Amino acid sequence: MIFLALCLSILAFSQAAKWDNVNIAVVEYQPVDNVSLNAKQYIEILKNITNTKLDLVVFPEDTLRSDRNTSVEFKVLDTPCDSDTFADFLHDLSCAARLSRTYLAVNLVEKVKCDKSEADSSDNCKNYGFYFYNTDVIFDRNGTIVNRYRKYNLFGEYSMDRPETPEEIVTETDFGLKLGVFTCFDILFKAPAQELLKDGIDAVIYPTMWFSELPFLTAMQAQQMWSYGHNITLFAAGANSRSAGSGGSGVYRGVKGLTVGGVVAEGGTQAFIYQGDDKKQASEDVDELAKKMDGFHLKVDDSVQDYKTVVLNTSVKSTKTELCYENEDKEQFCCNFTVETTLDAIKPDLNFYTYRLVAFSGIRSYSGVANGGIEICGIIACLNNSLTSCAQRFPNYDKVQWPVTFEKITISANFEKSENHTQFPNSLKSSIRPIDTTETAWSGSQVTRDGKDLIERKFSITKPQNRLLTFAIFGRNFEQDSTPRDDNNSSGHLSALWVLLCTSLFVLYEIK
Repeated sequence: MIFLALCLSILAFSQAAKWDNVNIAVVEYQPVDNVSLNAKQYIEILKNITNTKLDLVVFPEDTLRSDRNTSVEFKVLDTPCDSDTFADFLHDLSCAARLSRTYLAVNLVEKVKCDKSEADSSDNCKNYGFYFYNTDVIFDRNGTIVNRYRKYNLFGEYSMDRPETPEEIVTETDFGLKLGVFTCFDILFKAPAQELLKDGIDAVIYPTMWFSELPFLTAMQAQQMWSYGHNITLFAAGANSRSAGSGGSGVYRGVKGLTVGGVVAEGGTQAFIYQGDDKKQASEDVDELAKKMDGFHLKVDDSVQDYKTVVLNTSVKSTKTELCYENEDKEQFCCNFTVETTLDAIKPDLNFYTYRLVAFSGIRSYSGVANGGIEICGIIACLNNSLTSCAQRFPNYDKVQWPVTFEKITISANFEKSENHTQFPNSLKSSIRPIDTTETAWSGSQVTRDGKDLIERKFSITKPQNRLLTFAIFGRNFEQDSTPRDDNNSSGHLSALWVLLCTSLFVLYEIK
């Protein structure tokens, strides 16, 4: 036993030491509509942030503004810096990685020659003789392309091709980390995101253009829930557009939570640099961050109106209740809530949120491009007692008061134990950032009911919260995922569009 304990201690120490010696930057970038100019600005950012030796720099999805007209051909192990046969922007980025002596991850449109005579369903192949992929490219310190990942779960990207199968791409680095990679919308699916975890990776490179949606899927909220739920590090670099609600980047260290990151809420570009767990970003004032979000566009998921909900009576100190959602087959999914609140005096000239307990198990449409199974137990903020006011934010933060303090919250539910079901701890504060993981507890234990193996999930706060917008268990049931039906998903339970607009090409947004 002593020998085993010693081995475990040595392993834990070596893991900690590995992370202490790693320097990573994730860049939240606001693009212009010119691939060459964006590449030049990438390179300027590299020059400005590589005063400290960096091991990896990650740029967001679609911020090069590459498309079919500026798509590139390449192979893994090509070094564009050593040849003039590549597009200028690819050559220059390869040279920049070499000059900066850093690994570099960028997102672009890749073209791959195909046989028109063998094409069956690809208009791109038939029309152009090429497949076009939304691709993440990883350069090493020499500027060599050491790996690439083609996005599998496309969202409205009709000019792009989907790979035949999802790729599980893993890169071994010279700084001791084994890195997976996937892009934006991929994070909500089993393949490749969850499948990558079987490959023993240390972290994931995650370029994204994520358009935040209340109440469960704002950018940093979604990033932390995936990292926290799977206890895996995520290097998230988000495209930025204040007017379109795109933004949110960070380095999330699994159960340790966000180490460095944020939303450039007023629009612009910022690099967030991770330099070990002991250099965690200083806490920022929640109210100051929230005020900056006033002009940041947030999508609203009004499909919560199809959930089973009850208003939380915050004038009563303690609430303990079970809320069950019953589907069309009379099957019940039940959520258990234990909540303790204190209520301060309410000022008549200021707005305040009311809260609802919610439960749901069923299918929702991702804006008509895919269907997905979700299982949710949660507390969500509403503008008033009306269900139609839920999942919205008051527009002027200075006019908001917070009379409700949650002293305790515990949410629990039983879920099927299988690879096709997964659950995440999901939270959101008024700053449109998740609650720090040190202030919550997340657990899962196996139980058996009626001969079925289940997993009981519990999500709790460990510190009182009084700037709360969302606190939930967000579950996915991959068995219910499908392509949309011609009947506009009439079989689903949610009629509202899924407005998680996470795509690289289909949205035209204002660049200021």
